[in-house]
Amino acid sequence: MTLDLQQLGWKPVFQQQLLQYDPSLIPVRVIAVQRTGLSVAPVADQVVDVPLGGRWFVQDVEDRPTVGDWVLMDAKTGALEHVLERTSSIKRLSPGGGGEVQMIAANIDIAFLVTSCNADFSAARLERYLSVVLGDQIQPVVVLTKADLCDNVDPFVDAVRALGSEIPVEAVNTLQFESLGGLVPWCGLGQSIALLGSSGVGKSTLVNTLMGDQVQQTRAAREDDDKGRHTTTHRSMHVLPQGAIILDSPGMREFQIAEADAGVSEVFADIEELAAYCRFSDCAHQGEPGCEVAKAIDNGDLDERRLESFFKLQRESLYNTETIAQRHARAREFNKKVREAAAKRKQR
Repeated sequence: MTLDLQQLGWKPVFQQQLLQYDPSLIPVRVIAVQRTGLSVAPVADQVVDVPLGGRWFVQDVEDRPTVGDWVLMDAKTGALEHVLERTSSIKRLSPGGGGEVQMIAANIDIAFLVTSCNADFSAARLERYLSVVLGDQIQPVVVLTKADLCDNVDPFVDAVRALGSEIPVEAVNTLQFESLGGLVPWCGLGQSIALLGSSGVGKSTLVNTLMGDQVQQTRAAREDDDKGRHTTTHRSMHVLPQGAIILDSPGMREFQIAEADAGVSEVFADIEELAAYCRFSDCAHQGEPGCEVAKAIDNGDLDERRLESFFKLQRESLYNTETIAQRHARAREFNKKVREAAAKRKQR
């Protein structure tokens, strides 16, 4: 199969950026990330592996190429020269701590938020994913897998609807292509789709069924608790027969949001609307008189779990945003010292 820019999601916003760079450089998209290199396309209509030069590893992780990025490559040397400005990015705070950011994907149009109709389902986790993707203006689609193993999918669909009636939701059997009819309209030419979800919910099976081929290895979830085992071990993209490109990534047991204030506000717009009518402008919704949020909980119009989730994600986003800002400041100071040291060496 030959590949071209349009198939890989090339858009006018990227074309416009080319005007500021050497016209001899060619645009390619990152299809997969390995430890020391990348797979990119199209190079002579194909996917090729290229090393990632050492200069990239001294840059902040958010500035390095990740899956979905468009980069400019020197066609003669194969060196990657520039990362084009992203239209969107999905990232999380690294589970290892230290304020490090882990890039998941870039230039994504649609996110399939995958969860199964069993014990894996978590409204709070979906709110977390929604905060991240909506904060970067990515269209979410909730995909409820293993619908064929569930006696009644309605409670799961209703739970998603409670998070926002405008959120598309599809209950599917990932083993049958016919069951995926509601997802196909999202998979048109030029669309870039990311899959987010825990291990064992059927992300890789979903990719295989949409592809019509076994492109991703799959494993069954544990029978005792429906928890998944990691199958996909790295992030990679595939071109669907329907025209879109789809990213499958390893299942994430932790997904700490990073810099997602706007997304949190959008996901919990119902709570923020209620808060606007509280008696006190600085109401903390913790029992103050005239609190419209508390009144909605008492009346059964608002789930107390949802308010707790709102508080938690607000705190997490604020803390992590400050942590990332501090890390950026340290990195800038370090790079300044490196440049000063290099300048002194040249003067000797």
